[in-house]
Amino acid sequence: MNGFGLDGKLFRGLTKAGDFIILAVITVVFCLPVVTIGASLTAAFYSGIKLVRDEESYVYKDFWKSFKMNFVQGLLLEIVHGVIGFLLFIDLRASVQWGLVQGSQIGTLFILVVIGVMAIWVGIMLYSFAMLSRYDNKLFGTLKNALIICMHHLPQTIIMLIATVGLIYFSCIYFTAFIVTIPLILYVDSYIFSSIFKKLEKDMVKKDEPEVIENEESEDLIEATTDNKEE
Repeated sequence: MNGFGLDGKLFRGLTKAGDFIILAVITVVFCLPVVTIGASLTAAFYSGIKLVRDEESYVYKDFWKSFKMNFVQGLLLEIVHGVIGFLLFIDLRASVQWGLVQGSQIGTLFILVVIGVMAIWVGIMLYSFAMLSRYDNKLFGTLKNALIICMHHLPQTIIMLIATVGLIYFSCIYFTAFIVTIPLILYVDSYIFSSIFKKLEKDMVKKDEPEVIENEESEDLIEATTDNKEE
């Protein structure tokens, strides 16, 4: 019976599921103006990480707080990723024309290369918005750190890409599935971000060097991501 009470696991699970559905709706609405996509994703990950960690939170209040705080940098990141994505899309179309239409083996190889680069780009994009939601940093620093984390935590990155891209593709086939897939994407991504950031923050405390985060798995340093936006 404890599992069905107000403090039971079932009730907490249903409450969290409801919060992620609300978060998904808010995120979609705030993304509609297009220029707000970057700030909206940043705010979504900020709220999502708090929900995953069971921290006391109010979904809309947390979302709005992060949205206002990170609007400018979120817009800049959105522009950068938009330009990169557009260039990669042009490369993919050219490679498809070269490899599949004209039957070139080198063109087919280029298709695979471009798809691989696009996968890395998507991973960096997701990490960069998540990092912006948690840490103060300059644009280049955020992108650099996102790349480092993307590579250092490759298994988590692959899982995140499969979940995110796979669920989006599924939703494009069955449009009404977005009601479930968007909250699920936010949950999976936020869970992965939370576990990675928690480890990085612990390493940072051990190092006691507020200007640097060091990943134990590599000698590379992740610069200037220490000013937590939690408070």
